[in-house]
Amino acid sequence: MGVSRYIARRYQRSRRRSRALSRASVIAIVGVALGVLVLDITLAVMNGFHAELQRSFVDTMPMVTLRCHLPGGFTNLDRLMGIVEDEPGVTGVSPLIRQEVIVSKKRVFGKPISRGAITWGVDPERVDQVQPFSEQLRPGPEVRELLSSVPGRTPRVVLGKDLALNLYAGLNDTVIITAPRGEPGLDGIEAENRNFVVAGFMESGMYEFDSRFVYLDIKDARDFYGYAPGSAALVGVRVGDMMQAAAIGDSLEVRLGDQNYSAIDWMALNSTIFRWVKLEKVLMFLLVGLIVLVAAFNIIGILTMMVGERGREVGIMLAMGASPGQIQRVFVYNGIWLGFWGTLIGSILGWLACQYLVQFGIPIPGDVYFVDHMPCIPQWVDFLSVGVSAMVLSLLFTLVPSREASRLDPMEIIRYT
Repeated sequence: MGVSRYIARRYQRSRRRSRALSRASVIAIVGVALGVLVLDITLAVMNGFHAELQRSFVDTMPMVTLRCHLPGGFTNLDRLMGIVEDEPGVTGVSPLIRQEVIVSKKRVFGKPISRGAITWGVDPERVDQVQPFSEQLRPGPEVRELLSSVPGRTPRVVLGKDLALNLYAGLNDTVIITAPRGEPGLDGIEAENRNFVVAGFMESGMYEFDSRFVYLDIKDARDFYGYAPGSAALVGVRVGDMMQAAAIGDSLEVRLGDQNYSAIDWMALNSTIFRWVKLEKVLMFLLVGLIVLVAAFNIIGILTMMVGERGREVGIMLAMGASPGQIQRVFVYNGIWLGFWGTLIGSILGWLACQYLVQFGIPIPGDVYFVDHMPCIPQWVDFLSVGVSAMVLSLLFTLVPSREASRLDPMEIIRYT
């Protein structure tokens, strides 16, 4: 063990007349620990939000969506889906019809309750190929069979869980869907109403979806929205590797060779949201990192106090032949010691807090955020970057007081102390 390190360890021990210094050291360690703790939790929560966004968009929506810009949609649907299924990397294909509507439910007393919604016409036999539709149905997967169109029977729909709560709609209740009819004219927009029976509910975990989405059989959607039999407005595609969705979408556009057809993948469709999440994580790291910065400033004050208290001893060591570098390292080791224990304690507490959030979670309002619980995904890279940053700051803030200690004049110190 070097002389500087040995003396630094002696200085770390509390003496009767150094209680104020010891309390200040504890405060500095606690400050660094709290800063590291908050920053670790913040980054883990941001990772969770990013993962929830990705999971929700990938699971609830097709990874690649083919769109037709013609009014009648895809009329050669069977041929088109055959071409798509032959594309390498494609694992599932299903036709879709999307339409914005108003969903209403009558009440015994008072006016009907109305909500804006988006209806999705899906093929009950193929929809599970592009999204885990049956897994998200409530009360169970059997609802998918009830959704199938039956001639002469009132068509069925599946409501998003939160939309059903807003409408006070239960199983087998009747809801009214109002959809635009034809092109808008000078006299306004013509609309058509149709009754549907609630067959079940959809619970995707995304409030934005569960509060707006309505699912019905694509045959009923064609009849309601004026599409020809065997046609569709969209074609959903699922791929084996979601990170290859963009390349597969580009390849499909080339193979189809029609300017009226286009493909958009889930990353491009939600690129603004994902860029916002990544930018917010960087900003949160910088802003919350100020807590660590402020806590590390305490190290300067503590080392300055230590230099003043140990000034006589420093003068004696310099007079006995200690080099300025050895004196500087004594106080650098003390500052690093404070930063190390603060970082270690903060990292351990941060990891334990993240594990608690992962196991038990904290409910949050789904109408404010897009999820109903606080997601948390701790990553060792984030913990390592926070720890290294805290230690670097601790080292930087030791340089000024340790440099001042190494420049003390031993004769002046001994003469006046």
